[in-house]
Amino acid sequence: MKPIKLKIKGLNSYREEQVIHFTKLLDGGVFGIFGPTGSGKSTILDGITIALYGYDAISRDTKDFINTDSDKAYIYFECMSSCPTTPGILTIQRSIKRNKSGG
Repeated sequence: MKPIKLKIKGLNSYREEQVIHFTKLLDGGVFGIFGPTGSGKSTILDGITIALYGYDAISRDTKDFINTDSDKAYIYFECMSSCPTTPGILTIQRSIKRNKSGG
């Protein structure tokens, strides 16, 4: 799997929509995710994990990952599949809504 694009909105520290174009980052071959504590590095990885496996798959101790100023989180992930049975571009969209009790 080779990431192409990630859009996240309302997920942890990303209240507004953020778009990451991995194709631009991969032009040099390798890239890193850097930033101070709390800047959203793990949230990028959470977004990819939720897109691929669902919100139950993230490894944090809490399921409270929707931004406190948002009612829902939206994730769009595009990647190049290397699976021999389903080659090509895979597009995944997930929308997670806060329930009435706030969780």
